[in-house]
Amino acid sequence: MSDFLDTELTDWPSLFPGVAACIEAMGSDSFETQLLALLQQAVGIEQCMIFAYADNDEVDCLLAANQNKPRVAGRLARLYAGGLFRQDPNYLHLRRLVDNRENLSTEELTTMQGEAMSPSYRSHLFAFPDLIDKVSLNVAASDGAYYLNLYRDTQRGPFTSTDLACLNGLAPLLASLIRRHYSSTRAGPEQPSAHEAAVLAPLSERERQLCLYLLRGHTLKTAAAELDIALSTTETYRKRAYAKLGVPSKARLVALCRQES
Repeated sequence: MSDFLDTELTDWPSLFPGVAACIEAMGSDSFETQLLALLQQAVGIEQCMIFAYADNDEVDCLLAANQNKPRVAGRLARLYAGGLFRQDPNYLHLRRLVDNRENLSTEELTTMQGEAMSPSYRSHLFAFPDLIDKVSLNVAASDGAYYLNLYRDTQRGPFTSTDLACLNGLAPLLASLIRRHYSSTRAGPEQPSAHEAAVLAPLSERERQLCLYLLRGHTLKTAAAELDIALSTTETYRKRAYAKLGVPSKARLVALCRQES
């Protein structure tokens, strides 16, 4: 990360409340909202994705967020987790992080490597919605590796040297937040398949958990009991999740999550 410029132009005090909000929200349903708000304030992004690389050469999508085109973000996440991740220019480096976990404090910021992308990879993941630049944070973890990707579109333009310096300064913090939050929330009996994780990526953590219980045969009432929340809260999560996924019923949810990428 030493290749990036210094961070003197970043207004760090203005970011402190957002940082505090992320720390406070770790392990809760609001963490991703706070993280996106911090990133938006720090550098301005069009799209954000977080993936988890595992030992078995599989990738789970933990977060796929595009405020203007949420369904597009979900589709891109499914394509990536479905196999395109092996064409990622950072793939071999991420595999090394998974295979060699001696230094779990490792994080590395990388800029877009357009010349190393295959034509199919670039056309599938960048041609629509007109994404032109990406910055990634590769994060070593005890359970594999996490991969944060931040995107800019043609309207915002590429990341500037000031943006890169800011992200360079934030990298250790972002890596720690991501490790701590997802290592706690991913633990549990209701782990999704790679395809389910990609389909459910646009949802909040609680919305994903609820959908997974419904996919495993639970009713709304029994899912509420498992999640230790009120039935009315569960109904709210279900409405939000179905609206984000564009499904009207549990049957359609099941069908969507059973489709092949």
